[in-house]
Amino acid sequence: MKNSPRVNCKLETSTPAASNTQSPIPNTQYPMPKPLPTQTLKPNQTKKTATESASGGILLGDKVYWNPAALPNGHIAIIGASGSGKTQTLKAIAYELPRLFPEIKIVLADFHGDLHLPGEVCYPLNMQSPYGINPLVIDLDVLGGGPNLQAIAVAAIFKKALVLGSNQEGLVIDILNTCYQQKGIVQHNQQSWKLTPPTFADVRREITARIESGCKESVKLQLKLAATFQYGIFDRPQPSLDAQIIRFDLSALGKVPGLSAIAAEALAKQLMDSHRIMGEIEGKIPRTFLIVDEAKEVKNSPSIKIIYGDGRKFGLNAIVASQRDGEISDEAIANSSTKVLLAVDQTEVKRVSKRFRFAESLVSQLQPLEALVRMGTNGERCKIKPFYERI
Repeated sequence: MKNSPRVNCKLETSTPAASNTQSPIPNTQYPMPKPLPTQTLKPNQTKKTATESASGGILLGDKVYWNPAALPNGHIAIIGASGSGKTQTLKAIAYELPRLFPEIKIVLADFHGDLHLPGEVCYPLNMQSPYGINPLVIDLDVLGGGPNLQAIAVAAIFKKALVLGSNQEGLVIDILNTCYQQKGIVQHNQQSWKLTPPTFADVRREITARIESGCKESVKLQLKLAATFQYGIFDRPQPSLDAQIIRFDLSALGKVPGLSAIAAEALAKQLMDSHRIMGEIEGKIPRTFLIVDEAKEVKNSPSIKIIYGDGRKFGLNAIVASQRDGEISDEAIANSSTKVLLAVDQTEVKRVSKRFRFAESLVSQLQPLEALVRMGTNGERCKIKPFYERI
């Protein structure tokens, strides 16, 4: 069989003085990323590299192998328009990861309900489901955890997702602290942090009690949280995260503005908190991958940003995918050692080419399941081997 052809050319780049590459938005919590290195699209080679073996990496397509343990980190950013093969690429990677690393765990935040995998444990989150996610689960880190900080973090999530004012944000913090105290959980007693945390059912009862006591601001807050309370997914028991492949089907939550973003942020925070408690990994083999198929839902997620910045050293990596370039955050692009660019809408070609340092002519010619892949400083073109050809 003949080798699949690859373009033998250098990508369009410019000198630093003349570069018009978009700079990441400044963020005081995260240092500015270094400029991307000059990228070269390598020709197809007949000689195998160290990672071109079944045990050395995951075959993306043709002779392109991906091994997160051989890269600075395992984070991936994937962009591809509808019909480009984005879902098949995500599922292929998620399916192969446990075969490369038998001890690894996969957690999927599935916003479309189509990332089902063999051997998975699936938790559908909807009005009929017995499962939920509890944003009030406490970070047990003695240096950065406890009920007080969890209350602040949850209030910040509400503020962004539900557009709360400053007074309402402060009221949420006070209500959450009261709910923790009612459960016997207090900041100064670290042993109490292990007690069963409150849920949104407790929050709802506390707001109702304050309304009955004449708190007018609580009436306004109740209206803001009405849809969240009505859906009930934050009232129910949260399932265990011990299975190897866990998929949270969040597809039903998109009907309520802000609900899916709150759920994804809560899940990401719990994963980051638990991995920080486990401590840093000794080698480069990851412990867990969080896969998100709709990057716009987590673009402003504080916990996703922390995972991209610090998750690697604790063995936690993130894979985010989107149909549009603007829906993936600058942190995700700057901190992902691997970028996978599938076919995009022609209106996106120019922007994507600059951001990913691939020539416009290469990007514009991509067909379904064709990808430009950058790992470190090297770029390659390949025909993605989809998930349906792997099972």
